[in-house]
This record gives sequence, C-alpha cells and structure tokens, in this order.
Amino acid sequence: MRRVVLLAVLALALPIAAFADSVTDYAIFGTTSAGTATFSGVPPAASGTISVTSALFAINGVSQPAGGTISLTTGTLTAVTGGFTFTGGTIDITNSSSTTLFQGSFTSGSVMVLNGITFINAVGNKVSVTLQIGHGAVSGDTFVTPEPGTLGLLGTGLVGIAGLVRRKFKAA
Repeated sequence: MRRVVLLAVLALALPIAAFADSVTDYAIFGTTSAGTATFSGVPPAASGTISVTSALFAINGVSQPAGGTISLTTGTLTAVTGGFTFTGGTIDITNSSSTTLFQGSFTSGSVMVLNGITFINAVGNKVSVTLQIGHGAVSGDTFVTPEPGTLGLLGTGLVGIAGLVRRKFKAA
C-alpha cells in the first residue's frame, strides 16, 4: 500500500515540477524602417483588429539569428473606457528556418494608447503576450507555458495500470 501511495504522490508532483520551470520567453523587436516589422490597425478603432508581424529577437534571453518572426492578430476590438478589449486572436512564432516554435490562441486581451504608443496585452490557454507599438517600432515579450495537465493524466494512468498489474499478480 505504501508503494501505491508513493507512486500516486510522485504522479501528482510530476506536473507541478514541469509547470514550475518550463516557461519560454520569446522577445520581440522590429522596426518598420529596417523592414523587420509590419502592423495594421494602429491606431486602433472599435470593430477593427490589429495585426503585427515582428522579428524574433531572443528566446529565454539568448539572441536569435535574423529571420525568426512573431505574428499576432487580435480579435475584434470593443471600445471600453480607457481603451479597447478583445476576445480571440492568434499568435505564431517561427525561427529563422521557418520552423514553427509555437502556435496559440488568445481568450482575451486589452489595448491602450498612451502618448502615441499602442500597448497590447493578451492571454490564452498557454500564452501571455505584451506588445508595444509606436514610432515605427514593435517590441514586447511572449511567455509560453506548457500545460501540465497532460503529464498528470499520464501519471494517474500509470498508477492505474500499476494497480491492475499488482492485483493480477496477487490473485495468481
């Protein structure tokens, strides 16, 4: 019985450990003058959307070779006091070899304009994005966190199989 309890505790601890240290930070920086950033929908307007494509600058603080991109599109903007909100939207992150590093979607977000700079904050199931667009430049960060629930399901499935095997050997 002790072994089963220990195995169950380990199965539940595994996803927590994976969740704690598996955040990937993608840094964004591009300028329109250098051709490394494009955007539309800025300044924002109600019932519009914002689309941004910018150069991938770094992954977890390590500079990346030129050619990687981050593309973000918001859902339809709704005017609220002090800015806009949106539901939905997508993000695609590719490296310099055009290999997809991450694709995700947003559940919600907000847009604010201060002193000619547009600030976008968006969150989704496994992603959180902050962007600043202004004066011909795009900068920001994207945090991607893998879902630990899959590891939890794997762990509890293994505990169940171990219990069935133990019961079968005990009966024989």
